[in-house]
Amino acid sequence: MTNHIFLQKLKVNTKIGYFEWERATEQELIIDIDIELSGNQIFDSDDISKTVDYAQVRESIVTIANNHKFHLLEPFGEAIIKKLKHDFPFKKIRLRIAKQKILPDADQVGIILER
Repeated sequence: MTNHIFLQKLKVNTKIGYFEWERATEQELIIDIDIELSGNQIFDSDDISKTVDYAQVRESIVTIANNHKFHLLEPFGEAIIKKLKHDFPFKKIRLRIAKQKILPDADQVGIILER
């Protein structure tokens, strides 16, 4: 049996992009994150300190989005995973980051990282 927490369609604004014109203004990124927790006992308690707090996950992501200097989504995503791995115990993580309306014939482009 596995237990997960997730945040879906978290919207953060940040300056990111390979081209200077992409970094000229903030873009909205849409982030989905699924975290497989370490152990079944985590859902046996009503104590928030025994699980991963959604609000703290969100705050970590927003802090990175507000302070990073990356041009590409890949190192931005790696920074998010590193921070969460440092702050919270978990077994696996799946992070999806999407940019909207970058290509004229695609709604979104982005990355998916699984660790």
